[in-house]
Amino acid sequence: MLAMLSGLLASVLWSAGASPRLLDSQLLVTWYGNPHSCRMGILGEFSAADRANGLRRQAAAYRTFTAKEVVAAYHLVAVVAQRAPGSDQTCRRRESAEDIRSLLHEARENGFKLVLDVQPGRSTVLSELEYLRPFLSEADVYLALAPEWAMAPGEVPGRERGSMRAGDINTALDFLDHVITEKKLPPKVLIVHQFTLEMLPDKKNIRRSPNVDLVLNMDGFGSQSLKRSTYRAIMGQQQLDFAGVKLFYRQDTGLFSPEQVMSLRPIPSVIVYQ
Repeated sequence: MLAMLSGLLASVLWSAGASPRLLDSQLLVTWYGNPHSCRMGILGEFSAADRANGLRRQAAAYRTFTAKEVVAAYHLVAVVAQRAPGSDQTCRRRESAEDIRSLLHEARENGFKLVLDVQPGRSTVLSELEYLRPFLSEADVYLALAPEWAMAPGEVPGRERGSMRAGDINTALDFLDHVITEKKLPPKVLIVHQFTLEMLPDKKNIRRSPNVDLVLNMDGFGSQSLKRSTYRAIMGQQQLDFAGVKLFYRQDTGLFSPEQVMSLRPIPSVIVYQ
């Protein structure tokens, strides 16, 4: 019953007239990865209660440094790029519906959101969103796209660095707009990762949606000075509606503290921990 009520809460608030700009008043803090792999990120290093308690502590650390409501989310890589092409030559693995549903249930039991991250490989964004449609039709499920893992024909994930055109991002916005309108859902968040200028070559052509909070998330690990310069570069190339930053517990040299994160300009509205 608790899981069902949590899943319906956002719809109730929206019907009551809540602001459509979620991230104007919320700071989203996520734990990224896949429960089947501890190498993909922090989400796979813990299970059940330990995972929930760890994310809850990390999110709570931001309350001192923001006036926004701090909202926690599991950030699941639901479509995983693969070196092996597979029988359909798409170079990607889809997480099972059962595993996605299980993690969504766990998120709801703890009052968290769920972000579904797509590494499309040689597949198309639309094809992967159609697979995830049952979950993206839920009020408390958001979306993220990983251009690094979007491959052209013949390219291999991990051997080449991918990129994503504005048309792919706009396809995702159209998809979410349609789902939100059809299901009468509250607004959603769409996170787009970037750490090189070539990764989103025509970013200026990405459109906007009144139903979707569009986040440019600075990806990539390294020293604090490198991450600051990368943040300035990709935000300077072209900002989206909201800014985000990804932090790596193991790979970053000198992990940013919550106070340091909130001193970045523009101030992040999304913080992703991998």
